[in-house]
Amino acid sequence: MNTIPTPRPLAHWACAFAFALAAGRAAADAPLPVASVETVTIFDTYQAWQDAPVADWRAANERVQAVGGWRTYLRESQGDTTGDDAHAHHHHH
Repeated sequence: MNTIPTPRPLAHWACAFAFALAAGRAAADAPLPVASVETVTIFDTYQAWQDAPVADWRAANERVQAVGGWRTYLRESQGDTTGDDAHAHHHHH
């Protein structure tokens, strides 16, 4: 009994491996088609910073007081739009 493999089957496997390796390399070397892509960046729509015009701070404070003070803005920021006590602290003279 011969338990050592003969060179012929090994040669077939070696040739098949070499052929598969060469075919894979040829496919890897072939240029791939590239799709046309339009690049859009955040800088395409960038708007430079602009200072807000200076406003009269007294008028701004009076406006806040007229709508109910800082508590009104707090309620608005928390989603409370019921207005149940939004005008509770207003005193009209």
